[in-house]
Formats: sequence, structure tokens, C-alpha cells
Amino acid sequence: MKRSYGIITIDEDKCQGCVNCMMSCRTEAIRIFEGKARIVTNRCIYCGKCFRDCPEHAITSRTHGLEDLKNFKYTIVIPSSTIYSQLPGEREPNRILCALKALGFDHVYEEAIGAEEASIATQEYLKGYQGPYPLISSLCPAIIRLIQIRFPHFVDQINPIDLPAEIVAKDIRKAKAKELGITQEELGIFYLVPCPAKMVAVTKTETKERSFIDGTISIADIYGELMAALREVREEEGLQKASSAGIGWAVKGGEIRELEPRRWLRGDKESIVVDGIKNAIKVLDEIENGKLRNIEFIEARACPEGCVGGALTVADRYVSRGRIRKLMLSHGSESVVDRAEVVKRFKEGYYFFEKGLKPKPFAVRLDTDPLKAVEKMKVRDEIHVSLPGLDCGACGTPNCRAFADDVVQGKAEITDCIFKWREGVKDLAQEVMQWAEKRPHSLPKRGR
Repeated sequence: MKRSYGIITIDEDKCQGCVNCMMSCRTEAIRIFEGKARIVTNRCIYCGKCFRDCPEHAITSRTHGLEDLKNFKYTIVIPSSTIYSQLPGEREPNRILCALKALGFDHVYEEAIGAEEASIATQEYLKGYQGPYPLISSLCPAIIRLIQIRFPHFVDQINPIDLPAEIVAKDIRKAKAKELGITQEELGIFYLVPCPAKMVAVTKTETKERSFIDGTISIADIYGELMAALREVREEEGLQKASSAGIGWAVKGGEIRELEPRRWLRGDKESIVVDGIKNAIKVLDEIENGKLRNIEFIEARACPEGCVGGALTVADRYVSRGRIRKLMLSHGSESVVDRAEVVKRFKEGYYFFEKGLKPKPFAVRLDTDPLKAVEKMKVRDEIHVSLPGLDCGACGTPNCRAFADDVVQGKAEITDCIFKWREGVKDLAQEVMQWAEKRPHSLPKRGR
């Protein structure tokens, strides 16, 4: 049996209830119920860490496939720059793009071009930024969701510049449909993604009414077909146009690298690059608590080493990072992007989110009524204090605090804790013994 949670699917026939995924999830979004893993969707940030931590490969994502291309008259694929790092040997980006097109797409446009535009737009935004610091990169949808859930007061400090892939799709959708003489609905734009968070950013976008992208395809899902197509490429057309500035966004530090050289960042403040959910939480906690000060910009990535470490990639993340760095050195910094045009569009509001992001603090989720939520928080804290604090996971939750949350929401019983269950059995046994010693007053005393 397969159970779906949005784009995430758990194959319960494969799941052994081993708690690996539950204990490794940094946002406490997984529970074990009746011996099977379950997703708590309002805690999940879709980082995909559980995909890799499941030894049975029971957790997967639901994406579009090449068969979906037939639903459109003309199809375009926007590959993440991560794809350049996934194939063994010295694979030229242009050859990879030609192989992608050979899979059935009518054209290929690089996400890296959108990254170059986003770099310029961010530089312009920083020039006039008057808000609170630090400003936080909007590149990683998993980090955005983490902030919405766990650090909601930082939501307004997220850079409001759109995702590179959305920028590319927006650039080409209207113009290409007009050029071809077809409606925009007949034009299918697909995004080749390295992680489930970017799938959710498209399928359940919060920053606009509707994404400019029609579907997402996992790099891992088409890896075999792409390898086969590469062997068949004979003649190449010039599809690869991005410079090192855009390609570098595939690895950690790629975004901030384009902000530092020309003093787009202030010299009197610090900037941070952090990768991995655990490390991102630590940095945000320290900023929240005042331990880290004077920070101007944070580039935070949920995946280790950046997008090359995404859960829907194939190659080793460290090898992939090295391949991207080589490409950055060989491709130079000369860009096909017209800076003046990007600045003009920026001033017109072209690159901004259409809708603002909203906080989704989990504390409020204890109850839809804020007052009741506060009361439940008090009860939750009392329950938490009464628990052993071992965070053993035997109850099916990752730690005692999360277990207390579940109890006050009616999703768990206090006796699901093995220690509380033993206490209950002990108390019941003592009560039974006390009753065994009692006799009705009408009966004679023992020994008479």
C-alpha cells in the first residue's frame, strides 16, 4: 500500500518502521504509527533528507515524466544547473543540453540564465534595502518553509526575488507562445529539479497565483534515459549560453559569490553561507538569540554542498561540487544577460514575488483558536516535564517534546510512552493489591 502526502509517497509494504527517517528529520515531521512512517505535513519542509535516510527506499516523490510531454503542442525544459555535475567524465554542458532535447523536448533553456538575472536583481534590491538584517536568500524553498514554520518573525527578511527557474519560465512563456502562434496553455514548460522542495515551490507556489512552470521532473527519474541519449548525440546546436555566474548557483556560495566582488554587500557587516538543515537551524537560532550579530546576508541551503546534494540527484555531492567549480573556471564571467534590461525590469517590479510569504508557526497549529493554542501549550509543557526526557523514539515520535505536542492535539495517548505505560501498570497493580486486601464489613475477620 502506498500512502501519499502531497508530492511525497511512502510505500508501506517496504517501510519497516525502523525510525531512521523519524530520528533524522530536523523538523520533527515524521511519526511511526502502527509500525509505519507517517508524514506530519504542516511540519514538513520537503528537503528530502528522509529519502536518503530510509534504508528500504520506501520514501519517494511523485513527479511528472516524459510521457506528460504529449499533453502540449510545444514543450520546453529548464534544467537545474545541477545536471551539469551529474554525469561521469568530462561532459560539456552543451552536449548535455542537446541530449536533454533529444528526449522529446522542443527546446531547452538554462536555469542558470535566470540565476544571472536574479543576481543582478538582488544587487539592485540590496542598494535600496532599508529593512532589518540579515536579509535571507530566497533560493532554497526548503529553507523558506523552515523559516515560515520555525522562525516566522524572519519571514519579512527573505529576499523577495523570484526563483531563477520561474524567472526563465516567465521570460519565455508569453514570447514563445506568440512566436509559435499557439496559446500559452498549449506551451508546456517543465523544470528538471534536484530536490522535492523545488517541486513543491512550483506545484504549490505561495508567491504567485500560478507558477509559470507546468510540471517538474526529477533528475534521478530521467538519469538513465539521459545517459543513453548522450551516447546518441552526433550533431550539437548552441544551447548552452550561461556564464559561470549562473552555473555557480548549483553549489553553496554560488549566490553570495556574485554579491561580494563589487561591494554589493556592505563592508561593515558579515555575510554567511550555510548548508544542511541542522546547520541552518543552528545559525538562525543564534541570530534569534543574539549570539550572532552584524550579519547582512545569509545564503542558506537545505542540502549539503548546495543543490548538487539534492535528494533527487544521483552523483556524489562532493564530486559534483568539484565538477561545477571546474565549469565555473572554464566558462568565464562574460554573460549574455543584458544588465541594463534587468535593471529596467527590476524597477518595474518584474522580478519580485507577486504575493508576500506568510508565517506558518507550528505553535499556533496546536489549535486553530489562538487562545486555546496557548492553553494547550501550557498543558504540553506540563506533560513534557513529566516525561523521562530520553528522546528514545519508542513512542513513535522523535523526542519527548514532540510527543507532548501530539498528546495535547489528541494524536497520541500518554500511555504510548513506554515509561508512562509502565507507571500506569505499576499503579494499577498496586491498586489491585489494595483491593485484594479489602473485605466487606459484613464478613468475619480472617482467623475467626
